[in-house]
Amino acid sequence: MWLETMICRLRTFMNTLLSPIALLYMGGTFGCIGQPLAPLPAEIFLPRLQQLLQEDYPVLQYFVASQQIRDSSQLQPQDWQDLLQQIQQLVQQGFGKILIVHGTDTLAYTAAFLAEFIPAVVAQPVQLVLTGSQFPLLESHGEAINPRSDALNNLATAYQQLCHSSSLADSNCWVAFDGHIWPAHTVQKIHTSSTPAFAGMSVPSRPAPEQRPLALEALSSLNIAVYYALPLSPEILARQLQDLLSSKPQALIILAFGAGNLPQHAAIEAVLQQAQLDRILVVLSTQVAFGGVNFSYAAGHWLAQFGVLSAGNLSLAASYARLAWLLCQPLSFEQRQQQWQQRLS
Repeated sequence: MWLETMICRLRTFMNTLLSPIALLYMGGTFGCIGQPLAPLPAEIFLPRLQQLLQEDYPVLQYFVASQQIRDSSQLQPQDWQDLLQQIQQLVQQGFGKILIVHGTDTLAYTAAFLAEFIPAVVAQPVQLVLTGSQFPLLESHGEAINPRSDALNNLATAYQQLCHSSSLADSNCWVAFDGHIWPAHTVQKIHTSSTPAFAGMSVPSRPAPEQRPLALEALSSLNIAVYYALPLSPEILARQLQDLLSSKPQALIILAFGAGNLPQHAAIEAVLQQAQLDRILVVLSTQVAFGGVNFSYAAGHWLAQFGVLSAGNLSLAASYARLAWLLCQPLSFEQRQQQWQQRLS
């Protein structure tokens, strides 16, 4: 009895040394029930979740829902603007650590977006971990815990990461899934319905980008196109690229072959030259999950001559987030190209 009392007191003391953590629930499979799966309303799910976690997760002291609870495939840039504002509010309330429960479909995009934007938007250091699940936390009727679910394991990994990040002086953003922790900007979804669901890279912490004023309202009109190259004739590839660029997107991401290779042809060169004249940022990425882009092959090296920017090791989601960050700044086309290259080096 004496030993149990001392252990309880010691646990209480240790908990007082840890900064409080807020849980921000955005929906997704984690909180879904029924057939077909649909997210439980936050006013029903969050009290149930808090009840489940209160004993084993004492530092989780605040549970709140995002403005919209829905399938993450429905997320739009405006939702990220709302998310940034909500994170700012939580930080102002004294929560420097936030655990975000997110749907898996666009989790990599939100993670990369926060990694880009948080250092510029939130003045105080904040630690963020995003997680979710491939299987719902609750059984289909919404009462019992689903024994097949990965939800609690993922949440535990996220929680431990935040508990151990007390000494970090800069803002950081991670993804916790399947027992792994990855820097947010490196993560990609690799399986639609099973585990492991995500993969990322262990890379050194990136220096925070230079602080610049961001016009977040620009997110509502964000227009970034993606072109996935296929083994077709160069004339058809050029025509497809031209069709995409005719709608005048702000930027185009080309998913090329291998390390960033694309057939060199006069028709494709002409399309890329026109993109430069139209002030459209063109970024070259790869269809391959890892390894990134380099211009060591002649089949890719020629693209740099036409103003095409290398994505380096950035994933599609990270390239998208980096472009969004640039497009929210009052910069010229040339300055955005320069900023891209500086951040990549």
